[in-house]
Amino acid sequence: MRKLFLPFFLILLFAAAAAAQKTNPGSNIYDLKEAIAQKLVSVKVEGKGGHHGETLKLVCKNLRGKYLRLRIPQGLLMEPADTAQQTLVVAKELLLAVTAKTPAEGLLSTFCTQAGEMSPKAAEVFSIGAMAPAQLCNLLKFMTEKGKIDNPNAQTAVWCLLSGRSLGSIDDPELTRFVAEQLGKKIPDYKVKHQTVEYLPGDRADLGKALVVETNFTYYLEKDERVLMILLDSSGKQIKQVSKEEIMKAGEHRTGMRLEVYNLNSDRYTLRMQTKAGRVIKDMEVEF
Repeated sequence: MRKLFLPFFLILLFAAAAAAQKTNPGSNIYDLKEAIAQKLVSVKVEGKGGHHGETLKLVCKNLRGKYLRLRIPQGLLMEPADTAQQTLVVAKELLLAVTAKTPAEGLLSTFCTQAGEMSPKAAEVFSIGAMAPAQLCNLLKFMTEKGKIDNPNAQTAVWCLLSGRSLGSIDDPELTRFVAEQLGKKIPDYKVKHQTVEYLPGDRADLGKALVVETNFTYYLEKDERVLMILLDSSGKQIKQVSKEEIMKAGEHRTGMRLEVYNLNSDRYTLRMQTKAGRVIKDMEVEF
């Protein structure tokens, strides 16, 4: 009797394990690209209009009649059919349950990766691209860990990382520091305030025009001197005189500055403190 009972018990055990595997969602999780490659699903991705926030609708159809869960990873690039529109990157990982009969739908939260290109229009068709470069994936992970993925400065940080926008435009010290580290750049000691822009689908999306540069300018004088501050463009040409000429006492000086730049083109400029005779006391680069 015991000899018959043991094989019967093993059969029940294996059957229970198989049933558990079928009902356990964790055993049926596939990355999106893996599921497509194995022809488990077909996928359609369509824009809702815009580039930041829940801008993409993903519709997934089950091709095998097998329940599964799709993982759409953070950092996956989404490529528009119209190359004049922006490539988007998935900002938040999404897990999507796909049943055998009913197509599954999910909304993808994204950032734009190409400042200056057109914000995607509604109904724009997208295809699944590659994973984003390591620097961008690192930034997305950092923003998630720090609770900054929905921060108003998050999109600015992505543009500064990928599109060469001024790090002074990121109005968040932690994000500024992280992006500077990723790029191997110095953390700027100034802030750039931009014109507020309403982003509309089909229009170019970028930081608004720079209006003001705010900074603290520190310099040291060995003796009393007559000094003034000027602004130079990237070619070294003087653009304007920033401060009036005045006699300053010997010692360290720290002055808060608000420099209006709304009438200047985006470029790399130099704020220069110099003597009346033209001797340079200190230069500070600003970019906007």
